[in-house]
Amino acid sequence: MTDIEARTKTVVAKTLNIAEWIISSNSTLAKLGADSLDAIGIVMAVEREFGCVLEDDVFSPRDQEKAQLTFRDFVRTIEQSVAK
Repeated sequence: MTDIEARTKTVVAKTLNIAEWIISSNSTLAKLGADSLDAIGIVMAVEREFGCVLEDDVFSPRDQEKAQLTFRDFVRTIEQSVAK
């Protein structure tokens, strides 16, 4: 597990008030019981944690592909943003 993945897992778990072990690489927000407000909170918390800026629609429910974004995909998005 990379540092970014571990830190992201901690942020997501704290934001959703769940145990970190529940989050797997294939978890989606829906599987974790999150709603659109939770998604906004996660994005804001991740941006604070890493000092990066993510796309506003990273978890867009209008885009089916983004709505099904897995934790693994989310970590990759963060890694790309941090690398900029």
